[in-house]
Amino acid sequence: MKFYIYIIFLSLVFVGCSKKQDEPDDLAQIVARGELRAVTLESATSYYMIGDNEMGFDFALAQNLADQLDVELKVVIASSLNELKQMLRDGKADFAAYKVPATRSVREEFLSTNVEVMSNLVLVQAKNRKPITNVMQLIDKDVYVQRHSQYLTRLKHLNDEIGGGINIKYLSDTLTIEEIMYEVARNKIPFTVADNDVAELGKKYIKNLHIGMPISISLPKAWIVRRNAPDLDSAINRWYSDIEKSKYLRFMTQRYLNRSNYFNNFNMFVLKGNISPYDSLFKANASIAGLDWRLLAAVAYNESRFNPNTVSPNGAMGIMQLMHRTGKRYGLNDSTFFEPADNIKAGARLIASLGKQFAAVKDSAERIKYVLAAYNAGHGHIVDAMNLAKKYKDNPNIWADNVEKYLLLKSKAKYYNDPVVKLGYFRANHTVKFVKGVVSTYEKYKTQKP
Repeated sequence: MKFYIYIIFLSLVFVGCSKKQDEPDDLAQIVARGELRAVTLESATSYYMIGDNEMGFDFALAQNLADQLDVELKVVIASSLNELKQMLRDGKADFAAYKVPATRSVREEFLSTNVEVMSNLVLVQAKNRKPITNVMQLIDKDVYVQRHSQYLTRLKHLNDEIGGGINIKYLSDTLTIEEIMYEVARNKIPFTVADNDVAELGKKYIKNLHIGMPISISLPKAWIVRRNAPDLDSAINRWYSDIEKSKYLRFMTQRYLNRSNYFNNFNMFVLKGNISPYDSLFKANASIAGLDWRLLAAVAYNESRFNPNTVSPNGAMGIMQLMHRTGKRYGLNDSTFFEPADNIKAGARLIASLGKQFAAVKDSAERIKYVLAAYNAGHGHIVDAMNLAKKYKDNPNIWADNVEKYLLLKSKAKYYNDPVVKLGYFRANHTVKFVKGVVSTYEKYKTQKP
């Protein structure tokens, strides 16, 4: 800790006289303004949002670094690795809280920190298909990657190495690698490329993935800093040395990188009841939620597949998948999160609260879509989308093609920077799928005989 106090003291002493007008920020300027800006990419290992909660291994470490420097952390989301590096060049971020492949060009332009892992690239394919086992078998095969990704660069090099023949197909840069791996698992696309560490983590909660074929040698990936910010680079390295063997780092590694039980046991129970083993509990709590009990059951199914012991990658717990803070607010304690009766009751109370918050949506069939979206994403992001719909002359009280559209647009700078938006950036693909999934499941449940 003495190191940080000393650095901050020197920073404050010299900030007023050492910085030239066109000099990018280094540690002194960061400390003086009280804000550390981290640029990252969305992924299961780096950064993602669940409701209003920021999550991810790299995010957690960046937050700890900011706390140690006694400054606020501001996270900026880049849409691609190229954009991430450009934000650093332009001074829009101070460092990358994302492990960037340490290629020669990266090492020449940026400082690599000690926040580092070794990883290689692997071919991601579906387990239920005959696997590709050597690179020559990729000739005449379609491999899908994002146009502005490190995966495309390696795939082009591989194609040259084997004399050509790989059909390289392009995907939107707005997709996360996890979303792309889901498409492979569902047999929507045949192949993609991913970092081995990301693919290993994805394999734990995405069924039907085969990731056993490497297509590159193992290379380091690390957080990076501009070369003209050596003091910040030094501070990051000293901070990481301090926490490298700490309980905090072990805990975060276990929480984000070593999880293995997420959605693994969905079908490990004997189904009893008309819809689930917990029909009586859904019926008992339906009046609290103000819903048909089958709709409450549909929420639980889409959240946990009726597994009361599920813990999600973001820490949501139990059959209704409630975050710790939310569950406590609605009556749970540390001993009752995994009790189906208590968890369902808390979920019903949350739904009831959200229903009141969207009382302005008079049509009950429409209102429930807002409630479901807020259950998944948090109330604030849905209000942002309603405000955008109103501003652009669409109907803020209609979900499909109106509020839903603007929720999806909150991943674009034009919209998340709009003055009517309070919570900023949000990637809504999962939330939109969740709403559709619950509504679809409910429609099926209504057709089942009691």
